Amino acid sequence: MTLGRTLPLARANKAWREGNYAHGFVANGFEPVLGAFKASILAEEALGAACTIIKDGKVVVDLVGGWKDEARQDPWNEGDIALVYSLTKGLTGMAGAVAVSRGLFSYEEKVADIWPEFAAHGKGDVTVGEALSEQAGLAAIDFKLTLENIGDEDAICAAIAAQKPNWRPGDYSGNHAYTLGWIASELTRRRDPQGRRLPQFFAQEIAGPLGQNVFVGLPESFDRERIARIKGFGMEDLFIHHTTMPWALTFKMCMPGTLAFRTLNNPLVLEGPGALDNEDFWRVGQGAAGGMASAHGLAQLYDAFARGGEALGITPEVIAVLKAGHPYPKKGLKDQVLTADMYYSLGFEKPFSEWEYARTASAFGSFAVGGSLAFCDPDDGVSYAWITNQLGTGKWDDPREKMVRDAFYSCLENGA
Repeated sequence: MTLGRTLPLARANKAWREGNYAHGFVANGFEPVLGAFKASILAEEALGAACTIIKDGKVVVDLVGGWKDEARQDPWNEGDIALVYSLTKGLTGMAGAVAVSRGLFSYEEKVADIWPEFAAHGKGDVTVGEALSEQAGLAAIDFKLTLENIGDEDAICAAIAAQKPNWRPGDYSGNHAYTLGWIASELTRRRDPQGRRLPQFFAQEIAGPLGQNVFVGLPESFDRERIARIKGFGMEDLFIHHTTMPWALTFKMCMPGTLAFRTLNNPLVLEGPGALDNEDFWRVGQGAAGGMASAHGLAQLYDAFARGGEALGITPEVIAVLKAGHPYPKKGLKDQVLTADMYYSLGFEKPFSEWEYARTASAFGSFAVGGSLAFCDPDDGVSYAWITNQLGTGKWDDPREKMVRDAFYSCLENGA
């Protein structure tokens, strides 16, 4: 069924607060997803949100709703984008998959064979696969990052290469909140015949060919009126509005000297992650946290992977590796930063026993601070993206997002 610009609520001709609370498209059989989507906006749990779901190559859900601004004056419209934080890691994983398919490097190759300076402090045996799977022990770096120097990739990559690892590489994994993007960018730059860093490589080899509004580094030409602005949270909200964030992480994020603090508060942004939603950060192209995207664009990119990657020249061998996942760290899945288990794999996160976000183990994707999630499940033919501009204070399975995903899978179970 096709939905008009504004969906009537119980015959009340006025949309919620005179604005659009949900509009777009829902295919026959997936109507419950609409109800789940608009629930959080109607309850004011989400300022605005967007969700696109593709099944077997066909868009079955394509919804936007709520507001792009905290004043609730500007409705979220089709094609609008937002800062998607760690969903960017999945985009970096996509770029890595294209690079491996093109023969620029392999997942088994040692990083130091590509980037000799990286071998410092016992990192000489770290493989590309381990580095992209956040096992290299480079979650926190001693280099003091600021919003002014965060675009200086030469200086930052030199600091990463010289960094003593936070743990013995390969023993554990841990959220490389920012550094994953720079590591991937430097690997690409050193092997790409054109010397492109991640933002240019991603734009020219992935988003551009697929014609989607997904960016690692926002171009000047993109209309800033089409950006949904972030409503963030402060450190105090992690305590006042505590939900599913591990208490150990909540405390460690506030304790200088801990690995969590050094990783997640460098750059030190006292106003919280919402402060990254600014023009300077949009343009930088930070490959772990700085992506700008629409939900529709994210789902379409993941759909290219769900359908075998041919549209991007990705080899069947690479798709098979992404589906199987990188081997676990030697000492288990305990994230040394987030203090909870997490399965990182080649720029993505994979389902595991504590977080089975998809129906099959072939899935790969990424979640982000605030609740957003994007992934594909090739064996199930599903590509999914849900994003919001109102950051929640949980880890994964944000209840606003999860009720949409659960409604979708219930529709599948019921024969849709």
